[in-house]
Amino acid sequence: MKRILLAMAVAMVTMGLTSCGRIEHENGTNIVLPNPWLLGCRSPTCSQLWQDGPANANAIYPRQVIIDIFGDGGCPRGIVAVYDKSVSMDDLKTSIDERYGKWGRADNATLPVKLWRVEPQKFAIQLAVTNEGTEGITPDQALAQAVGQALGHGDRTNMAEAGMKQVIYLAFAGAKCGGQ
Repeated sequence: MKRILLAMAVAMVTMGLTSCGRIEHENGTNIVLPNPWLLGCRSPTCSQLWQDGPANANAIYPRQVIIDIFGDGGCPRGIVAVYDKSVSMDDLKTSIDERYGKWGRADNATLPVKLWRVEPQKFAIQLAVTNEGTEGITPDQALAQAVGQALGHGDRTNMAEAGMKQVIYLAFAGAKCGGQ
């Protein structure tokens, strides 16, 4: 329940912010990525959900963003951004590579799951295609779905479906909560 409430609070705060992260490709695709500085941050000044730079009118935002707080630290340790099936795996990989390419695995082009290990900032990124939908949802997920539907978002709050893309940011085990 804490995760859902935190995710909803961050989303509401972020909707009021005008700064959004984006990467625009030559073909005009503009993929918006989550802000990895949320990982390990306890301060209220760390509430910016998207990376820097204003997004254009054709920006592609994740369909769902989940922020996980592991353990008793009270700070985000993981971020999952789920993109629609229509978003290209290549476009997502290019967006991540433009910012974190030097930390990507050399064989990312051929692997089904793409990986980056950003040593200086103590987090890793995984990009993968979901291969199955969620069948049994938890009570917290059901509540999030009901709230989304009550706010007029229809089924946009559903969990990932087969074919959707997931970008997962995960803080390293040794990284500590900070006050950035």
